Formats: sequence, structure tokens, C-alpha cells
Amino acid sequence: MIRHLRAHVCYLLREGGRQWAIYQQSRAEAARLWNDLLGHHLRIRRANWKWPPKGRWEKWAKGRYPHLHSQSVQQIISEFLEAVEATRRLRKNGFADARYPWRKHNHRDLPYTNQGARIRDGFLLLPNGKAGTLRIKLPEIELPGRLMEVRLCWHKVLLVLQCPDPPKEVLGPTIGVDLGVNTLMAATDGEKVVLVSGRALKADIRYRHKKLGRISGLQAKKTKRSRGWRKLQKRKARMLAKSANRVRDKIHKATRKIADEFPKTQAYVRKPFNEAAQQMRRKQAQTVASAANARIIAQLGYKLAGAIEIDESYTSQTCPVCGERSKHQRTYRCPKCGLVAPRDVVGCVNIRTKGMQDRLLSGQRVPLVIKYKYPGKFPGSSGGHPASCSQRVTEARSPLL
Repeated sequence: MIRHLRAHVCYLLREGGRQWAIYQQSRAEAARLWNDLLGHHLRIRRANWKWPPKGRWEKWAKGRYPHLHSQSVQQIISEFLEAVEATRRLRKNGFADARYPWRKHNHRDLPYTNQGARIRDGFLLLPNGKAGTLRIKLPEIELPGRLMEVRLCWHKVLLVLQCPDPPKEVLGPTIGVDLGVNTLMAATDGEKVVLVSGRALKADIRYRHKKLGRISGLQAKKTKRSRGWRKLQKRKARMLAKSANRVRDKIHKATRKIADEFPKTQAYVRKPFNEAAQQMRRKQAQTVASAANARIIAQLGYKLAGAIEIDESYTSQTCPVCGERSKHQRTYRCPKCGLVAPRDVVGCVNIRTKGMQDRLLSGQRVPLVIKYKYPGKFPGSSGGHPASCSQRVTEARSPLL
């Protein structure tokens, strides 16, 4: 079952006393560890030395901060290293103004893992080494999931729980979805087929590759880190951000077309086929590897009642009527029974059958109703099928149609 994380807040109301002293001392110790990491990072970066890995830092911090639990020390080190790595990636991608962690604190939020934090008799127990164990009274409610992490903040405690997702209501039929490049998605419920064009998305990706190659070629002529090189790096970052927005917008519009045609259905989807690009030619491999299949599957799972990934081997090569296997171009023509249909239609019909029956079966019905959808504002190319496909489907010679 799919699970998600949920945060609950518990407020600290009382000040003074032994528990308040533990609370203040542990947060001050967390700030001291963070500030020490800041100082070491600044010296190592200025000296242009190699940054030590996480294991070295954990070994260095062992026993230096007695008022913190060992798991809390490791969590703070992980957060600092993640902040450094995120800043390094931003600078590499053209955001030269991104700053490494620099601000020092007197007190800092303190994380606890589920190996340190415990719940006993209505109290949340947070160990803090020699400073003692902090006992926090929890409200009289039943926690809806398993405790995963606790974060001690200013006057409040955040509980991160792992809760099961509520089952989605399935009101419509089960559909099969075949992902592609020219035809972005082909979906069927056994009665009709919806084909969503992927030409606009493909054009955006090709335009991004051309612009990226042009900017990279200009950068190669500049001295690295020079003023001209940095300008081109910022230009590259702006172009990539704009392209990412366009791709995200078209994926949203394309999946919305499927969700409107098949509301509240469960979808069987082919697994992402990026690995297949390793066996293709260079230009084809670049197109296939750039397909945003994982994001499309995630959007379908969110907008429908769920998306289940299955292996799509031979689904576009097997005739759903007679079971004959043969390779074809954009139009599928069965040499045995005479079925003529768009290859994407054959693929989504077989994916639906394989998802429901766990194997490919012959004797399936190929829908006659085919709808073409376009994720952009203006309809352009139909997306990878010949103009006469819809006519040839109605003229198929198989008696099971």
C-alpha cells in the first residue's frame, strides 16, 4: 500500500523547571554543532581542500557534543551536508549568487529519528545525552500512523508520521495506457480510444537540446569562471527553467485530457522505457531518453484512481484478435487475421488486457471509436499515426471487431 508522511504539531506551554532547562540546553548544543560545521566548511573551502565525506564528519563529532543524542548529531550533519550539496548544484547550474550556509545561531531546531524518540504512557520521550530526557505530554488523541521523525522547534514539537493512503474510489472502468513519443499517450477502456499527441512536447525538448548545444558551444570558447562564461551560464539556467515550465504545462494538460475522458478509473501503464534507449541509434536514443514518462505516470496516478506500472513487452507487436506477433511501423497490419489499426491502439488494448489478466490473450475487441487530443492550444499534427488510420480501423476484416 502506498504511504505518505503527515506532520502533527504539539505545543510546549510551560517555561522554567528541569524540563525547560533540558529543552534550552539541547537546542543550544545543536546550534553549537551547526556553527562548528560552518567554520570548518569556510576554512576548507578557502583552502581549496577536498570536502570530507559524511562518515568522516560523524567520526569527528563522536563524543564532542555530550548533550545531544547520537542520532540527532548524525541528522544535523546530514542536513548541513545536504545544504552544501544543494548550493553546489545551484552554482553549477548558473546561479552564481547562491550562498553556502553562513548564518550562525544561538539555538537551533533539533531533529530526532524514530530510533531515539519514543512514546510511553502518553508522553513523548526525547533523549539528549547527558542533558537528560525531555518528557512532553501528548494530547489525548490517537496518532494515525507510525512515528518516523520528531523535530524540536521553538515552543513546539513536530511529529512526522507514516500513514496509509486512503483508498481511492474507483467508479469507472479499468483503462490501459501506452506511453510514447510522437503519440504521448494512448488510453482505452475497451469501448473507445483516446490518443494524445506528443508532437508539441517533442518539439519543446528538441528546441531545448539545440539551445543547450549552442550555449555550451559558446561557453567552450570562454575562459571558465570569466565574466562572459558566467553570463552564458545564467542564460543557460534561464533557458532550462523556461523549458521545464513548458514541459510541465504540457504534461499537465495531456494527463488532464485522459482524466476528463476516463474519470476516476484505475490505469495500467507501461513502465518507463528509458533503458530501451541504450539499444537505439543516437538521435532516437536522445528522443526516447528525454520522454518524461515517470512524471506522466505520477500525474495519472494523482488525477485518476491510481496508476499501476506493468511490463509492456510485445504489447505493440501482438495482435489482440488472433495473438500473432509481428513488427510494424505506425500502422499495425496483422498478416494472419487482417487487423488494421494504429500501433498505439494495439499497444494500449494489450496493456489493459495484460494488467487485468496478467498475460496477453487473443480474442480481444479493438475499439472502433478513436479520439485525438492535443495538449497545446492549437491542434497540430495528430502525433505519429497516418491520416487514413481511422478509416482503416473501420474497414478491418476481423470478425471480432
